[in-house]
Amino acid sequence: MIELIETMSSDHVDFFEKTMYERVLQERVHTDEFISRNEQIWGKGFVASEAMYLIAYEAGSDINTYAKTLPENQYKDMMFRYCVLGELYGRACQQYLEILHLLKGGFADGATARWRSLFELSVISEFIRNNDEKVAKAYYSASFTDDGRYGWAGTAPCFSGWKNPNKITFEKIKEQCSMSTDAWENQYKLANKVVHATPQGTFDRLGVPSGPRTFTPVGHSDYGLAPPAINAAISLSMIAADYFGFVSSGDSIVYIRVLTKWANLIREYYTEIETRCFGETEDNKQE
Repeated sequence: MIELIETMSSDHVDFFEKTMYERVLQERVHTDEFISRNEQIWGKGFVASEAMYLIAYEAGSDINTYAKTLPENQYKDMMFRYCVLGELYGRACQQYLEILHLLKGGFADGATARWRSLFELSVISEFIRNNDEKVAKAYYSASFTDDGRYGWAGTAPCFSGWKNPNKITFEKIKEQCSMSTDAWENQYKLANKVVHATPQGTFDRLGVPSGPRTFTPVGHSDYGLAPPAINAAISLSMIAADYFGFVSSGDSIVYIRVLTKWANLIREYYTEIETRCFGETEDNKQE
């Protein structure tokens, strides 16, 4: 029996090695067909999302160029905050682009999981923005250690009474920020379920309509893309406001307003598409 199993498994490996290019190319054709159909449905939203990335990238580049012209003594007083906020913003732009590619590929769960990280960046960004250089320096210094906890936040005045900074959690930091609302908490809890091996994340996928189903989703889906797209746009605009608002200038204020308004535009686009393609209309309600 052992010899038979080894022979059969080796034969299967040989067969798949000989045919893998043909099989993968066929699957790529199916993927390209899906992406094309997905673009027909969500194309206007995808273009708006991609435009937001370009706006954010160009705005960040302009702000960075402006900051380099500031007097040395002024820059010295905000060096660590500027460094940390800039890195957080750059990381946010990259994660936003990752989310966009997951949306184009039809992975609502993956996009939501990636938004979870973007949301956490928005919380940390606001916390750094609202505190002094000491907190930003502690955050920066922690990057040279293997400690993945939030002890660096113990340097903030709001945690001055904590005897053990290593017990500070992300939830405690979030409570100090504007994102500590029921609406964001519900979205964050949903993203946590998607990320972890929870029963809800397993049996109630975002990429398929809720309710009874007779199949197990294993790939692309054009369903459920609006929430992560909208949340990602809002989170990116909030992180931009922290960074641009810190390096105060006429252009930075304009960019903050532009990205905020663009996030609202993205919300309108995706909501309209979702309602038109997947929601109830007044006609079928009457039927």
